[in-house]
Amino acid sequence: MNKNWFVRKGIFFFPASVTGWLIAAAALVYCVYIFIDIDSRSHSASDTLRNFFFMALIVGSVYSIIVFFTTKRTK
Repeated sequence: MNKNWFVRKGIFFFPASVTGWLIAAAALVYCVYIFIDIDSRSHSASDTLRNFFFMALIVGSVYSIIVFFTTKRTK
């Protein structure tokens, strides 16, 4: 299986294939969905941002794990 879904440029990882772009887009769309859902149930801006921060942290962690295991390693 070809696991070159992402390319590392410095400290950032960029999608390098269609699968990588689909994963990045899915993470972004899910973050927007979570923000809208949290905002509809929140009472203040700080409540929205505080709850969204933790959900975005979880999405970012899962994205980072996927990127780590699907990036081509250079020697």
